[in-house]
Amino acid sequence: MKVISYLNFDGNCGPAMTFYQSVLGGELITMPYGDTPMAADMPDMADKMAHACLMGDGWTIMASDCPAGTFEPMKGMNISIHAPTVEQAREYFNGLAEGGTVIMGFEETFWSKGFGMVTDKFGTPWMVNTDLDQNSDQGCSN
Repeated sequence: MKVISYLNFDGNCGPAMTFYQSVLGGELITMPYGDTPMAADMPDMADKMAHACLMGDGWTIMASDCPAGTFEPMKGMNISIHAPTVEQAREYFNGLAEGGTVIMGFEETFWSKGFGMVTDKFGTPWMVNTDLDQNSDQGCSN
């Protein structure tokens, strides 16, 4: 089984996913509504994303733009990134924080050598984490 994060956007899915690729890396595949069989029925959405998929080594984030008037901001969830090193986690955190709102600055905690929370400039909430002991696989880091 796989669990994949799926994000909805209010017309800015393309720029958001391009930003995530610039921070996280991976391969980005996009399909605007204008390139789908729904194109004739949704001419106002032609340049918006019907499907976007950002894939890295063992992770995937999918997303799309909601039809006009149906978007609801993200709440009650976070995307959690678990980086193998403090340095990599800090790099992800700083990248995602660019233009966003830091909820908890990146710092050492009792469970991690580096943890921080940020809502990025597109409204997506993130938690960035790494292990307490860089040589252990404690916690929930598969």
